Parts: sequence; C-alpha cells; structure tokens
Amino acid sequence: MIRFPTLSIRRVTITILVLLGLCAVYWLGVEVDQRRHMAATNQIRSLGPTISQLERISELVPIRVHVADVLIAQGEGYKGAWLIKGDAVLSCDVSRAKIVHIDSAARRATLRLPPLRVTSARVDHERTKTWNVQKTSWLPWSGGDQNALRDTAMYHAQRLIEEAALSERNLEPARNQTVILIQQMYEIVGWDVTIEWE
Repeated sequence: MIRFPTLSIRRVTITILVLLGLCAVYWLGVEVDQRRHMAATNQIRSLGPTISQLERISELVPIRVHVADVLIAQGEGYKGAWLIKGDAVLSCDVSRAKIVHIDSAARRATLRLPPLRVTSARVDHERTKTWNVQKTSWLPWSGGDQNALRDTAMYHAQRLIEEAALSERNLEPARNQTVILIQQMYEIVGWDVTIEWE
C-alpha cells in the first residue's frame, strides 16, 4: 500500500491563498499597464456643447419674484380693495434650447433659449390684507355677496402676480442669471457659449 504524505489543512489553505494573491497582483499589473497604454494612445476631446446636457436639466429656475400690489374690485353689491402680496417662479425650459452656431476651432458656440415663463404664481394669504370692503347700495334690504367678490378678487390677484412677474424689471435679472448658469456649465468643458433669446 502506498502512503501519501499528509498535509495539514492549514498548509493547504495558506498555499491556496498565496497562489490567489499572486494571481491578483499579476491581474492588477496587467490592468494598470492596459490603462496606461490606452491613455497614452487615445486622445479624447469634446466635440462641443450638446443639448443633451440641457435636456437632463429640463427646467432651469433662475429667480423667484416677490410681488406687492393693490387690487380693487367691484361687484356683487360691494366694492373692495386688497393689498396683495405673493411670489412667482420664473423658469426657462432649457430642454427646448437650440444650438445655432458652433466654431470648433475657437471652441465657441451660440445657443438660442426659449423665453422665460412663470411656472408657479401664488398669493400669500397670510400677508395679503383686506384694505376696505363697502356695500355699494344704500338700500338696507338689497342683497349682495361679499364672499363672492372676495373669491373673484383672489382669483384675479393670482393673475396679477403672474403679470407682474413677467414685467421687464423682473425678466432682465432672470435672463442674466440663466446666462451665467449656462455659461458656467459649459466653461467646465472649455467652451465659450453665447446665449440668444427667442
């Protein structure tokens, strides 16, 4: 009968671990050499600004506008005045941007953006105050609905905030902020971008 030398489980385990370690070191060395070779032989550069970067952003919100105004309403047998306070968000749908000019040699491009729009307008009911509400009829038994007039006034207050937000004094800083944000985004990849508005 032939006897084989008995190896302890500990020695076998250590031998297997050493072999696995040597294989891992070899594999990592080959991987590093391949990456160095690829980095040395491949030249990668940006072809220019793409709209896909802007499409991922979709809606760019450059500014929130705070509005205060006086609203006067009459109807339902009453006349009233309210001090309206609220805010609106101006945004740009940058997913609709178009590249109108590219100069690859100078790394310059021109983008055309859609106009800014109000995406959210709200009346701040905590800060909006009723200034004066009076009955317009001198007859004591004539009807009227003061609550209906107030509801109509608040509906128009929201429209008033939207219109005020779209005034040129609010649009100009929002456009400037949008331009700065987009130009900084493309400066990271080495492009000088000019913005045009529809």
